[in-house]
Amino acid sequence: MQNSRPNGLKVVIYARVSSKEQEREGFSIPAQLELLRSYAKTHGMVTLREFVDVESASVGGRTGFGEMLTFLKKNQNLCQTILVEKTDRLYRNIRDYAAVDDYGVTIHFVKEGCTLSPDSRSSEQFIHGIKVLMARNYSQNLGEETLKGMVQKAKSGLYPSSAPAGYRNVEGPDNKRTIVPNADAPTITRLFETFATGQYSLKALAAKARAEGWTIRGRRLHKSTLHQILRKRIYNGDFDWDGVTYKGTHQALVSPETWQTVQALLDHRVKTKQHRIRRDFAFTGLVRCGHCGCALVGELKKGKYVYYHCTGHRGKCPEPYTREEALEGQFGALLQGLVIPPGVLTWLQEAVAESDLNERGARDRELKRLEEQHRRVRTKLEAIYEDRLDGRISKELHDRKAHDLRSQSLQLLDRMNGMRLSAPAPVQDALDLMDLTSRAADLFLRQPTAEKPLALIGSTPGEKTLGCKRIWIARVFPITTFERGRTLI
Repeated sequence: MQNSRPNGLKVVIYARVSSKEQEREGFSIPAQLELLRSYAKTHGMVTLREFVDVESASVGGRTGFGEMLTFLKKNQNLCQTILVEKTDRLYRNIRDYAAVDDYGVTIHFVKEGCTLSPDSRSSEQFIHGIKVLMARNYSQNLGEETLKGMVQKAKSGLYPSSAPAGYRNVEGPDNKRTIVPNADAPTITRLFETFATGQYSLKALAAKARAEGWTIRGRRLHKSTLHQILRKRIYNGDFDWDGVTYKGTHQALVSPETWQTVQALLDHRVKTKQHRIRRDFAFTGLVRCGHCGCALVGELKKGKYVYYHCTGHRGKCPEPYTREEALEGQFGALLQGLVIPPGVLTWLQEAVAESDLNERGARDRELKRLEEQHRRVRTKLEAIYEDRLDGRISKELHDRKAHDLRSQSLQLLDRMNGMRLSAPAPVQDALDLMDLTSRAADLFLRQPTAEKPLALIGSTPGEKTLGCKRIWIARVFPITTFERGRTLI
């Protein structure tokens, strides 16, 4: 690879560690930064920015890497050089390697004593690629070994991850980390025993916990937090890991009987809630009150008549009860207004299809033109590199022209990617929507009352429907009122 001593060259510095490597000598962020700063100073370089990544299980990992690439892209004319300790500090996988390679930057691998640039010989690029693959293999192997170790730990009854609420991690026998109860353990036990009485819902238990000052990790308890805690098997002495239940060696906070009782109560609540949902009336969720904007709900009168009334969440509402038949008439009238005459529908579908065909053809032609321009730019880059090797042009002239051509290449790639990402949705979706909207009134009238909403929002046996969610109705239908009241559909 090439060695150089640029004078006044503007550079960026990148350093990376994992949380475990940070503990080893020579891998810490300060050690890397000190090495790279010293290298820049010795070679007369000007450091514009320093980017750092610390990867761990809790901190997702490559914020600094992404910021560095963004900085280089915005400052192409000012800086195109990276200083990094060695190959595996810069790349974590093939995707990272490809991302850096696309920018055409020069990279100084300080500890490896080499420099890689777009003009490096093919043999140097080949050796560097091997180093990238070795770094990737090391990362993959480390991940596999870590997972194997965690599964083995779980088989031996030790919880292999960070301690859940109510426990803390400690070093056990043979320096193996395990979990033991902490100060929140009594609160966890109290929550299970209280809920197991069957006298509290999750909402009521959360209110009781807040009223009596029960906290977990210093935080107040809410319904969602309680649900997560009460579902965890680890509190009865067992634990789930990677889809398998293991017998734990840690101290249980509740008895297996109490834990099973709590699970049965939670399961019963889910089944009850699902049962209530299946008993919804036909137009539940489709109608709102014209006075206060609250939802209208159905109610059965005398065992056979269905009326809808305002829920009145915002106070007492003057909206009167409305018969389900009246709602059917209003929906039918609204759907009739959506019918498109057959001749007009055919013309609209043909016009949309033709417009889509013309647009796609224009997009394809423009993409081919950009691809051809990009190919010519890359050919020019290769040609001036050959001219430099043969001594037909100076290094300064080559660097200046190569920089301009790389800028053109990046701009063309951005334009092509933008066009590919902004591709329109399939035109058939629009054609189907026009056809089904035009037939919605007929589908609605042919269905029994209980299935009329399905003509718009779900599946109707033997018929293709709009298949849209209920919110579709609110967006398509105009606001109307009943003669007796101000109910909005």
